[in-house]
Amino acid sequence: MRKVPILFWVAAIVFAVAGLARPTASQPMPAGSPVTMDGTIVMSVEDDFQKGRATRRYFLNHSGRHFDLVLTPRQAAGLQPGMTVRITGRLAGKVLTVDPSDESIVVLHPAPR
Repeated sequence: MRKVPILFWVAAIVFAVAGLARPTASQPMPAGSPVTMDGTIVMSVEDDFQKGRATRRYFLNHSGRHFDLVLTPRQAAGLQPGMTVRITGRLAGKVLTVDPSDESIVVLHPAPR
């Protein structure tokens, strides 16, 4: 008879630990595979004349392919079209989400003047 309560407690502990290991809704897992890529920064400006605002979009040209960059505002402020950079982040399809640390973008060559 004692085997049933012990088995019950072991199963309860296993399920409790497994429940703690899952990410919660407040802890999203970054999408994509970790990568480090070199390339040239390309920027486009999309004007919305009706709302009176412009949106800057950044891309990385890597070996003739363009990848959408997801940047923090601080990272975007430091980039200029034509810069050659090395970026560390996560790649999902054609979207490269740059790691939020300051070291995730290394300028290899400044933008041409």
